[in-house]
Amino acid sequence: MRNLSELLLLHNDLDELFFAHQTALLHFEFDRALAILEDYERELWTHIRDEEDILMPVYKERASQPRGAGFQLFLDDHHRMSEFVKLLKPEIEKLAADPAPEKQLIWLLDRESFFKKLCGHHDKRETDIFYPEMDRITTDEEKLALLDRVKWTPAAG
Repeated sequence: MRNLSELLLLHNDLDELFFAHQTALLHFEFDRALAILEDYERELWTHIRDEEDILMPVYKERASQPRGAGFQLFLDDHHRMSEFVKLLKPEIEKLAADPAPEKQLIWLLDRESFFKKLCGHHDKRETDIFYPEMDRITTDEEKLALLDRVKWTPAAG
């Protein structure tokens, strides 16, 4: 039997992409860092759409939604995460034009640290509550039907 919790593997893919983005920043490869961040944004948006359009309607209707894991909290997290990535992109573009980008780079990495904490808290709620609850409240047939509708596929090796 497959579980909806399999979708948590995407968090690993997202973490790896963000690590590659930050590594490019540290090497002053700002165009590459921006391109990787854009890939990250696309993958994040796909995951958010999968959750909000496919999974969350079921969660909203059937789940117990304990404190700290309400439907609206997940939506709010998704919005904050998406908006934060949008704010990072122009800052990276500025780095490429700066002949001495070190100070701005440190500032950006501090902002990205905050973003990673936001994502970490969100991931913990999904790992500890959302996906286990989704696995509990859906039948095996429903799980398969929901997984068939999801657009995300794991990164290759």
